[in-house]
Amino acid sequence: MVMNWQLASGTSRPAAHYSTDLPSPGQRIIVIDAILDEIFSFSTPRTIVNLSKTCRAAHPIAASYFRAAYKPRRLLQQFLPDPAVVRAFQTLQARTGLTIFGKAAYNFLARASFSGTDTPTAVMSLYVDKSYASLVSDFFTSAGYDMEMREHEIVFLKTGEDNQVVNKVVLQAGHPDSFDSVDKPRNLPIGTCVAGCASG
Repeated sequence: MVMNWQLASGTSRPAAHYSTDLPSPGQRIIVIDAILDEIFSFSTPRTIVNLSKTCRAAHPIAASYFRAAYKPRRLLQQFLPDPAVVRAFQTLQARTGLTIFGKAAYNFLARASFSGTDTPTAVMSLYVDKSYASLVSDFFTSAGYDMEMREHEIVFLKTGEDNQVVNKVVLQAGHPDSFDSVDKPRNLPIGTCVAGCASG
């Protein structure tokens, strides 16, 4: 109706300028939180990061998902039930570069359920520069762990009922830049759960 009026009156309307910022049909689907959350739940961290780069709208959704799904406290509270001690551990990580690696890091990145482990003993592997080993040792002994010195590592054990070991933390300490020589499973991604990884 408007077009017919313009033609009849002899007036012309300037050509419409369409914004290039309008989302495509695919972008409109991918930025629906519920759909993207479902996609992310089956995705690796690398895939989530790549999806976050597809459009400006996907980036904040991915960031929000990381904050919700990757909470280091979920992992750390298996070994340090007191929230104040967890915060102290994260401060220690930020100060020393203490790195969590191995199966615990893999399960964290895979968003595996920590309650459904196949062994009664929860194990966390750590690596730190040798100069900070005593700080880490003091931290875990003050958190109620018993310490055992072994040939290439320090092992912290927490026992439960019947003196059964329920938590085991294995610390490997080395010189700067020696982390690559640590004997770690090659198929497991290495993770560092510091405050910058996710808040939580």
